Amino acid sequence: MGRFSSAFAFLFVLVLVLGSAGCGDRFEQLGSGTPPTQAELASQALDALRTAESAHVVLDAQVGAIVGTTTELGFHFDGDISSSRIAGDGIVRFPGGTLGARLLVGDHDVYVRFAGTWYQAHGRGIADALAKAHEEGGETLGDLLSPAGIGEQFAELFEGEVREGPVVDGASTWEFEGHLRPGAVARYLERAESLDLTDNDRRLLDTVSAAGRLFLVVGQDDQLPRKVEVEFHPPAGLHFDSDELASGNQDFSFTLELSQFGKDVGFTAPKDARPLDELGEQLLSAFE
Repeated sequence: MGRFSSAFAFLFVLVLVLGSAGCGDRFEQLGSGTPPTQAELASQALDALRTAESAHVVLDAQVGAIVGTTTELGFHFDGDISSSRIAGDGIVRFPGGTLGARLLVGDHDVYVRFAGTWYQAHGRGIADALAKAHEEGGETLGDLLSPAGIGEQFAELFEGEVREGPVVDGASTWEFEGHLRPGAVARYLERAESLDLTDNDRRLLDTVSAAGRLFLVVGQDDQLPRKVEVEFHPPAGLHFDSDELASGNQDFSFTLELSQFGKDVGFTAPKDARPLDELGEQLLSAFE
């Protein structure tokens, strides 16, 4: 259900578009005694991240199987992310072992060091990905890239409670815990993806909505997000009428922790890197 997972897109936007063009108007800071609304919590988090421009992130994800195989994959990343640079170390987990690599991403190039060899892909950097997303996502992506837009999407898609959170790195926080609103995913897909859903599709999407959990921790004073957890465990054997919605069970989950905001993120491009496609072919053949 790849289209359904787009409902979680805003979570990745919080990290991957730090400081992207146009900061918008900052929301007024609320007193620490009054919890913000859901929309304010998400809006302020994105706005604060864009102002900070970078963060250290630790991501742990279980992302399901490789397309065309039954190999279940997990992923761990520990590194620094800004609007124009990513630098860190990743580990892919699979039954029977792990693969580790160094990852460097600039505006137009991706570099991966695996088994002592550097590989490069040109035209697949952050600026390229954002340009392609703007071209394909249009108005919908524009909404996600603005603090007001992401707040509106957050309140529309999720229901839950904002309450006093734990103390993280000496800072008081708010936390939100909730799940997808029934009916919200169908409306989102019809509007953003122009899907023509049947009554059966809508009924199944309502069933699936209860299978997701979202947990978000945001600083009270600085509005910076400290932690995001997502779990999604749809029931097995779902059969949608729409060809755009894949049937089956595609569990995924991730935990994202953020810290060290505003640090410089930079790297020196490796020399004599081999084409990244060579590495991809090697890895795919190993999983067949």
